[in-house]
Amino acid sequence: MELLALSDIAKLTGIPAPTARRYAALFKDYLSGRRLGRMTRYPEESLGVFQRIGELYAEGRITAEIEDILRRDYPRTIEVGPASEPIALPAVIQDLPGNLAEVLSDALSDALANSISHFSDALDKLAEQKSSLDTHQNDINKLKNGFVLLARNLKRVAKREQADVTSQVERLSERLRGIEPKLAVIEEISLTLTSDNADLKARVSAQEVELRRLREDRDRMEALLKRSGAL
Repeated sequence: MELLALSDIAKLTGIPAPTARRYAALFKDYLSGRRLGRMTRYPEESLGVFQRIGELYAEGRITAEIEDILRRDYPRTIEVGPASEPIALPAVIQDLPGNLAEVLSDALSDALANSISHFSDALDKLAEQKSSLDTHQNDINKLKNGFVLLARNLKRVAKREQADVTSQVERLSERLRGIEPKLAVIEEISLTLTSDNADLKARVSAQEVELRRLREDRDRMEALLKRSGAL
């Protein structure tokens, strides 16, 4: 089965590459992406999902509505990344007697590898949340601009004959009532994403502290081993 890069998907579907990246970040659970090194590749059947997302946006759907439709029509997938490579410690540990060098090397390598892996995952999630939050913020800005245009139209309508004004105002008021629930949904999603973003930042900060602590422990262990080897 051929795996496609986002640039390939953009060419085959006619979706602009930045838009395809945004779709991939917002709806990754339905695209069956596979992480290969630093790149994510997608199977050929994901082309239909990308095209469906584009069609739904073209129909005027908001992100939350598209999420519901995809959940109904397509299976969800969860990407499981490859295990991190063990981190080798300096060769001076090999001079210790017995298997002490092997035990210490494995323990420190596993600790550092796990910490770096968690740190990398947290950064990836933070980037995805930021992309999703930016998208919702753009939707909110578009709706706000729509309200401004409607207000201007109301001022123009006020200058027309009274009978025509009543009809125009009723139609515009109906459109406003239809837009307000969607705006409330988007604002609620935006608040949720903002909260998740703050939580991820806190987790990243904690991972950084843990990583520094492990590195300090490694440095102290290396110094101790060097002194032991000199004796």
